[in-house]
Amino acid sequence: MPTIDDFIRPSEWVSDFVSDLGKVLRKWGEERYVPIRQQVDEDWREHKLIEPMMKEVLVDLGINAAFFPAEAGGTDMPEPMAVANVICEELARIDSGLCTACICSVWGLMPMLLKPHRNMELCVELGPKFCGEELYVGCHAMTEPASGADIENIGRMQGKTIQTTATLEGGDWVINGHKIWPTNSGKVGDLYVVVCTTKKGSTDPNDFALVLVPADAEGVSVGNPYQKCGMSADMNTDIWFDHVRVPKRYRLHGPGDDLKYWKRAISIGNIASAAMCVGIMKSAYEIIKKWTTERVIAGKPLKEHSMVAEMLSEVAILIESASAWMWCYTRDLDHPEISGWDPWDERFVLKTRGLALYANNAVERACSRAMDFMGSYGYAREFDIEKHWRDQKVIGLWMGGKGLKTLENARYWYDLETL
Repeated sequence: MPTIDDFIRPSEWVSDFVSDLGKVLRKWGEERYVPIRQQVDEDWREHKLIEPMMKEVLVDLGINAAFFPAEAGGTDMPEPMAVANVICEELARIDSGLCTACICSVWGLMPMLLKPHRNMELCVELGPKFCGEELYVGCHAMTEPASGADIENIGRMQGKTIQTTATLEGGDWVINGHKIWPTNSGKVGDLYVVVCTTKKGSTDPNDFALVLVPADAEGVSVGNPYQKCGMSADMNTDIWFDHVRVPKRYRLHGPGDDLKYWKRAISIGNIASAAMCVGIMKSAYEIIKKWTTERVIAGKPLKEHSMVAEMLSEVAILIESASAWMWCYTRDLDHPEISGWDPWDERFVLKTRGLALYANNAVERACSRAMDFMGSYGYAREFDIEKHWRDQKVIGLWMGGKGLKTLENARYWYDLETL
């Protein structure tokens, strides 16, 4: 009988080592996380349950170290997008909030971690923390109160609305500004990768800056966690930077290159978001498959009714189509020798927006349809469909939301001039 492992994951594009990593994460999730999964929603403020789970994933299972070079103590995983996809699929199947917290620990560092543009000085400095035996968590601080998704809308806004500033004074960057909603902000994050400008209102790519700020640096303060509809394992707060001084070397690359390589991180974020959607849909598939097999209506299993079979088919089609599209773009990003584009090419940002949008709509549809046919049981916490239904919604809201994803995808395919 088919299982979630029969949905598309091309073996020629995903090494046995990466697939084995996925099996380890799945086994860990089912044994360690599922028993407490329903308690996590009540742990949104303190993270007493969540942080030990993050430690097991990031430290004990090596996810923090996966993208660091061997010289810095990491495992230097090849084909980083394929690795990120498998991590996101397997963790999101268990809890997409935990998945978000774990993958975002290293997401902001991608511009300096990945070949061929590694900042080895910073990799070696940070390696003992991220690849050590204690929990050390990263946070990518992008969004701001006044401009929201404008920061992600780099193709049109070109950074001119960024209000968080980085001013060079002697041998230090001085950071001032206010960020909202970053994953792993609050008490969770130990190191922030902060999107800044070196000149307010500038559209010059050289003024876009990515600067590291330790969470315990003088002048850093954070707000209380937001209580959200879902994704309780992902802590989000406000962060304020008040004349925070960090060494000059804490800029990830430098003028022009920070923006250039950040575009690769955005493409990774788009594809990883799709992988999370696929993971959630695979869980929904398992839940609704079991439910419609065991539930008997009018003398036969629920799945044997034609109207229900139509829904089951739709859920499977959504998973299969989103998976196929996701893995095609993954191969292109991981293999520039095949695609002909550099991984930081802005065209990847625009194209992968379409994938993220499709996957966002697919997971929303799959969870809703499954809930429809479970009736009140689907709405009950016991069966976890309602958790996935709540959690998945924010995937369509982050990184610019569905509006920006739609516009940017159209910009690529139709050469839009004014939008």
